[in-house]
Amino acid sequence: MSCYSDLMIHEDRQKGNVLVIILIAVALFAALSFVVSKMMRGSADIGREKSGIYASEILTYAQSLSEAVKMMRISNGCEDTDISFENNIVAGYEHSPVATNDCKIFHASGGGLSYIRPNDDANGGVDWIFTGDNDGYDIGTQCNSDTCSDLIAILPEISLEICKEINKRLNVSSANNYMTQEDDSFAVVKFQDTYSYSARLEDNAGLAALNGQYSGCFEGNSVPQSANTYYFYQVLLER
Repeated sequence: MSCYSDLMIHEDRQKGNVLVIILIAVALFAALSFVVSKMMRGSADIGREKSGIYASEILTYAQSLSEAVKMMRISNGCEDTDISFENNIVAGYEHSPVATNDCKIFHASGGGLSYIRPNDDANGGVDWIFTGDNDGYDIGTQCNSDTCSDLIAILPEISLEICKEINKRLNVSSANNYMTQEDDSFAVVKFQDTYSYSARLEDNAGLAALNGQYSGCFEGNSVPQSANTYYFYQVLLER
């Protein structure tokens, strides 16, 4: 065999090797892309799963608060001003005069509940607020005064994903994928037995997304609740 023929065979082999390497590289890249894509989808699924878990925790706890207030009103004869949220974890809910134990939501003789701090992953562990200074829209009597304010639990600074998941479950519809923005600022004064009207919980676009909703989630709008912050609320006692 001539030297020319040997050279041609050698070049063909080199070309074949290069082609094999290219095919292997393409296959590895495709496999890597598939793995990365699967990991990203898996991460998104985990995120949605966690949001669903936290949404369930929030809604379940809020409902237990509402039921406890209702029970104390019916069984213990507690008036709307008698309800107490005094607990050993968050200060500022002490009544004056002191509330009786059977009207304390976090007492065995009253509502029988324990105060449970929110999960850090849900809202950074920011505490619940129990206030009598706001009014639910189309809930109870509407009169823009202290006598019509409702007793409301508010959970501040939850994530957007959890907020949307909550509204989806509660069928709080809006033009923005289960998210609505509050019309104005609202009060976060801790309830100590006195009601005072500050704001009505309603959306700012006239979409009626929060109308008649005893619970729901919304975006802040005005100081101290700025845009891109999200709040869950539960009406515990309508007035």
